[in-house]
Amino acid sequence: MDGEKETSKLLHELKKATNLRQVLDENEAEFKSSEMVTYLKELLAEKKLTKASVIRAARLHETYGYQIFSGVRRPSRDRTIALSFGFQLSGLEASRLLKYTEYPPLYAKNRRDAIIIFALDHGYTLDQTNDSLYDLEEALIETYKEEKPLV
Repeated sequence: MDGEKETSKLLHELKKATNLRQVLDENEAEFKSSEMVTYLKELLAEKKLTKASVIRAARLHETYGYQIFSGVRRPSRDRTIALSFGFQLSGLEASRLLKYTEYPPLYAKNRRDAIIIFALDHGYTLDQTNDSLYDLEEALIETYKEEKPLV
């Protein structure tokens, strides 16, 4: 199940629990991961895109991208923004995706976020947006960085 706990197992834990807060705390990642994964699947269907095409357009490492889609990894804020470009979302849609990954939405009064909102709403690619960010002396949208192994 790609790291997700089976629903029946979670239901069993809820039924036998004497302390609801403990069960919720122990399974917090499960709830969040499930919401994000569900939303990503909805976006794929709505936009008629494939995981591979989104990952490629978002300039994410392939393995890492698939781990995001399966709920094994939670992307950073920048990588979530990169996914927004992969999905060709609007600024508003990108803010909703950020909500599912528990990051603050794009904020128009933040100069960097304003540039990103403009780029999303005007159909820029991630590369075009990073060019604009560079030209305007703002931090680029980071999509790839060497990571330590999971072990």
